Amino acid sequence: MIDLSNIAIIGSGPTSLYLLQNIWTHIDVFKNKIGKISIFEKDKILGFGMPYNPSNTDVFNMANISSEEIPKLQESFGDWLRSQNRELLTKFNISEFSIDDSEVYSRIALGYYFHEQFNQLLTAIKATGIEVNEHGDAEVIDLLQKKNGRILLTDSQHKKHTFSTVIIASGHLWKEKDNLKAGYFASPWPISKILPNEGTFYNFPVGILGASLSAFDVVTSLSHRHGEFVSVENKLKFLKHKEASNFKIVLHSAEGWLPHLQYEQQEPLREIYRHFSRRQLLDLIGDEGFLRIEDFFEKLCRPSLIAAFTKDNLLDVVEKLQQEAFSFKDLVTLMSEKHEYVNSFEGMKAEMITAKDSINNKIPIYWMETLDDLMYSLNYHSELLPAEDHIFLHKEIMPFLMNVIAALPLQSAEIFLALYDAKCIALKAGKVIFNDDSFENDKIKITVEFEKDGKKEMEYNLFINCGGQKSVELENFPFQSLVKQGSIRRATTNFATSTITDQLIKELDASKIMHDGDCTRLILSGIDIDSSYRTINENGTPNNSLYDINFTHTNGLRPYSYGLQACNATSLILVESWVSEIVEGENISNNIENITALYEENEEL
Repeated sequence: MIDLSNIAIIGSGPTSLYLLQNIWTHIDVFKNKIGKISIFEKDKILGFGMPYNPSNTDVFNMANISSEEIPKLQESFGDWLRSQNRELLTKFNISEFSIDDSEVYSRIALGYYFHEQFNQLLTAIKATGIEVNEHGDAEVIDLLQKKNGRILLTDSQHKKHTFSTVIIASGHLWKEKDNLKAGYFASPWPISKILPNEGTFYNFPVGILGASLSAFDVVTSLSHRHGEFVSVENKLKFLKHKEASNFKIVLHSAEGWLPHLQYEQQEPLREIYRHFSRRQLLDLIGDEGFLRIEDFFEKLCRPSLIAAFTKDNLLDVVEKLQQEAFSFKDLVTLMSEKHEYVNSFEGMKAEMITAKDSINNKIPIYWMETLDDLMYSLNYHSELLPAEDHIFLHKEIMPFLMNVIAALPLQSAEIFLALYDAKCIALKAGKVIFNDDSFENDKIKITVEFEKDGKKEMEYNLFINCGGQKSVELENFPFQSLVKQGSIRRATTNFATSTITDQLIKELDASKIMHDGDCTRLILSGIDIDSSYRTINENGTPNNSLYDINFTHTNGLRPYSYGLQACNATSLILVESWVSEIVEGENISNNIENITALYEENEEL
């Protein structure tokens, strides 16, 4: 049975915020079960979250999510903005004071909104008699499970605390160190570290690894310090500062892609069973317990995508989808080719016309929204996929999805195109490799491998890695005492076929294959969890005292858990499992029928 008498939550960002929100939703159930909640945060102030904290981000960085896309809290983001005075909105880099729920605003504004919602929730929970303790400037450095099942927590102040239940709700964490001598930054955070001193400029090209949303944060922050953006005949132009004549930003992206642009959505919030029923999905599970991804595509995705592409009048894609032999991989290849341009910035200009038409005239782009819905659904059933399909998903599908779905706000795209027109930004396709001598001098040296044309060495005075946080493996899991005592284990999955080819093993790297008696398993990223985010120990037993809802720890089994809706969904599922156990005496994650019933019944999933 669960013991919620003394709970610790690690982290105070959006995942923690939505955990508290879902506890509050069921406060009548929990007020006599939860005695104390302790929240640990490495930052001094709780409730912001790393990407939204004013100490990490910049007023020029956009949130890339609108109010209507943010799951419900005490009040909406739009309503909160409307209640603020103009002076504060100006500090948030908001100049249009007629707040639009479909508009995207600065990340700092969103951070202050989260901070206030966090404090409102704590006040409300305290009023029910539950004790709430906030531990700022107290990063959790280790966890250890005692013989009685309780968790011993050690913080960065070397204080030890014991809890009945611990929920790991932390977020982004970069362990790699910067190399300032070589001009290398392992991550762009906090963004202040990469900016020139006031009154000085980077009068040379700046290299950036990646073309992700965090790379665009770097672009907007650096460009605003090296010139100004002005509107001329309703078009944004960049005027470079006279002392930064050689300033230029060079993006390095393996595929040479820039993200798709923000688009209008018919339903801004995702839904697991929007396009098919729970029963339709469960009926696809074979005798061996596997859900095959091509069956998922054939039976559940194809009809919905045909309808979506028809609405978008992309009839050439509809014709392809109507062909039985046209596979999921074929669709990804086709849509990738449509997004590939000889010059990605010229491609962005062309896509800007469609994107503006979509946003300004409230015309949804149905295929993108539908694909996002379908992959959101697959995410919450991915423990049913065999190893072969996990390999396919991560290798063939995920790179495309992250480029399509992580849509760039139109304001950011206009900045990019202004920089492009001013010849202050470039994009180079190719895989970036750091060699043994990359950091030896006062410049960073990289090797770029091109798909067809060999490789080339390049040097930069300043190079910023925006490739994103790497998956957390067992070896670098932040709480190593849990690893050593066997309280957690690697995420793995079985192969559907008994014969694994030598070619597959060669492609995978033998270290990703695990032999367990007569069974051969694929080692996935991250740690093992069950459907309600209980951690699994080395004996395969779920742990009622330890939950992990950090997406970087669990993305092997939940590969598409990105964004604020995933923060809410994971927290909601966890809390509903507690409610089920308290009210009905049963943990819903014990079988697929029960957990999917929750997905179907809950309006927020």
